[in-house]
Amino acid sequence: MGRRAFPGPAALRPAAEDRPRRLSLDGQFLVLGCAALAFASQFWPSSVLLGRGLAWLGNPPYRGFSGIFLPHLLLYTTFSACLCALLWLVLAKAGLLPRPHFGNPGPALTLGIAGGLVLFLIALPVAWLTLPPGSVRWIPPDGWKIAGNLFSNFYEEFIYRGFLLVALRAVAGFWPAALISSGLWALLHSQYPVGLRLFIAIAGIFLCWLARRARSLTAPYAAHMVLDAMADSAIG
Repeated sequence: MGRRAFPGPAALRPAAEDRPRRLSLDGQFLVLGCAALAFASQFWPSSVLLGRGLAWLGNPPYRGFSGIFLPHLLLYTTFSACLCALLWLVLAKAGLLPRPHFGNPGPALTLGIAGGLVLFLIALPVAWLTLPPGSVRWIPPDGWKIAGNLFSNFYEEFIYRGFLLVALRAVAGFWPAALISSGLWALLHSQYPVGLRLFIAIAGIFLCWLARRARSLTAPYAAHMVLDAMADSAIG
């Protein structure tokens, strides 16, 4: 009989598996330290890499291949996502976390698309109430931004609904992990007003639930893509 495979990274079975893994105190400190390092990396050295990368590109305006696509592909959260992958593999090899495993993406896609539509319908009135008048309007879709989001949204999901959710869950359980990781995700979006950041935090918790429900990162990733594609054409 073969060894049982671990479930998806951010989508774990309910009941017993919602309880924290039995880690030693040293193991808990190590996992939490790695989670803190992963989150902190989005401020440094990511900010330095972003500044130098944009300078190397000639500090292009936020449009087109050089101004939108390449920064989304290489600069915004790319370093942190790679660091999370490395830390996750090391902690899994040490037996402290389940191995990264993405499950069956097919059934999760429909759930993710539906979830993205729900989030967009909530985002519209929140944006109308919190942003300056005229912010909610028709904006022609930007193909370069959608293409860039294919990468940067995956990086964010891998960080927040992947590594951070799994690491925090191993110490504190699913719902505390969902609350903390989603709060950190909202904290990173400091360019938005408080009301919109509160929506981002709630959306993050919902994305964590989607990942757990579908047992795949495909669901939150698809929801994130749908939300951004629609919101970028209606809010600005």
